[in-house]
Amino acid sequence: MSRSWSRWKKILNYRRGLIWQMTIVLSWLTMIGLLVERTFLKPAAIKITPVLARERLKVGENWWGIYWKGEKIGYAVTAQEQQAEKVSMAEKVWLKLNVLGIPQNIEQTLNYHLHPDLTLNSFSFSLKSGLLQFRLAGRIEDRTSGAGKQLSFQVHSGGKERTQEIFLKEAPYILSQAKPYLLSQGLEVGKKYLIPAFDPATLSTAMMTAEVLGVERLNIGGDERVLYRVGEEFRGIVVKSWIDGQGEIWKEESPLGFMLIRESKDAAMHKNWNPAKIVDLIALTAIPVNRQIEDPREAYYLRAKLLSSALGGLKIEGDRQVRQGNEVVVRKEKFPPPPSEYKTISPEELKMALRPTPFIQSDDPEIKRQAAAIVKGVEDPAEKVRRLAAWVYGELEKRPVVSIPSAVEVLRQKAGDCNEHAVLFTALARAVGIPAEIQAGIIYQEGNFFYHAWVKVHLGSWISVDPLLNQVPADATHIRLVEGDLDQQMDIVKVIGRLKVEILEVR
Repeated sequence: MSRSWSRWKKILNYRRGLIWQMTIVLSWLTMIGLLVERTFLKPAAIKITPVLARERLKVGENWWGIYWKGEKIGYAVTAQEQQAEKVSMAEKVWLKLNVLGIPQNIEQTLNYHLHPDLTLNSFSFSLKSGLLQFRLAGRIEDRTSGAGKQLSFQVHSGGKERTQEIFLKEAPYILSQAKPYLLSQGLEVGKKYLIPAFDPATLSTAMMTAEVLGVERLNIGGDERVLYRVGEEFRGIVVKSWIDGQGEIWKEESPLGFMLIRESKDAAMHKNWNPAKIVDLIALTAIPVNRQIEDPREAYYLRAKLLSSALGGLKIEGDRQVRQGNEVVVRKEKFPPPPSEYKTISPEELKMALRPTPFIQSDDPEIKRQAAAIVKGVEDPAEKVRRLAAWVYGELEKRPVVSIPSAVEVLRQKAGDCNEHAVLFTALARAVGIPAEIQAGIIYQEGNFFYHAWVKVHLGSWISVDPLLNQVPADATHIRLVEGDLDQQMDIVKVIGRLKVEILEVR
């Protein structure tokens, strides 16, 4: 595809925003249990013995159809094998989605091996879309010094491998094996469980709660079944599952209308598809607004109400945003910032804004060489930011990329939406010593707000930068909801489908 797109096409492109990443996150949520194929758990105060594990473990395949707003968008399958004391699992999700009229086929897999008590031994995770593939592999090992375990994992992206270690107090469990825990304790209405969870795909940790909410009769596949309704909550995201007394999942509902229905292999892969209607993610996640904004890219002041019951824990206050209750005021910054507005940052905050991460590889030799070439001969930090933003804007082809954004992969492919622009810009900025953090939230365009990602840099004070639009600073219709890497950005999922915006004033 040519890089010389028409102006209107470029404007449409940035709508993709954070919803590309949310496509991944939300599709993951439709799997068997909350974040089943990628979440590692250690249930509190529940011990599973090898004998109980063998009794509860069911070998063979299970298939599900995945639906969104009544339309089929994919299928999921899990396969379990047990040979002697070795337990092997394979899980796959296949999705067909439409984004701005462009079909996207997404395939994600998780393979892992368990110990006899079902604790994790090793795993490999992959996400493939078109020519792009992201891989993550890890193994649980005893620590060389001290108690506990360590998770050693490798991120494969951009043709390179990056290794990292995380300390764990105990060997974790895979969530898809959490059903035996529920069964061993008894499926009783009102019973609650508190489960510490680790998610390798976003490298995040959080507590998950599970509660048996009731017993219901459901007709699934033409048969009426008596099922337990179980509610699971993870970082504000609520999923409901219907399971039988043996722990088999028959139905599951996730945010934004995702639904998982148990089906035969043939039905899951070949039945109930509507070739004339492919779900468009952008249209379904547009945020309603009460009035139009003329020339939103020129806005320097915005006062609006964020109408949602799920705003708790989001980073709405701070920097150029002021919040009072559900009302937020956004003021476009001066650039470069005058010395009178300088604000120092703590050594820890500075360290975090300059650090390399598994997805923002600012210490990678290719990233460092490219960054140095872009700002060669420039001493002024503000001018460096301008040049970095202009280079990313000019070099990256504006097109859908459904993947986990990685700076080295983006530099190699030179294509993507706002996530790819933000990740690469952040890595380049950090590589030349400019503190930078990814911002994620919403942006106004053509009558609605859409999910989006951009960056802030510290030049005496924090300044917002949108490399997808080549805005330094970004206009005031950018409303930040979260900040940080993929693990922090995941928090935005809880407001998708539950947020409205009321514009009070704009100028």
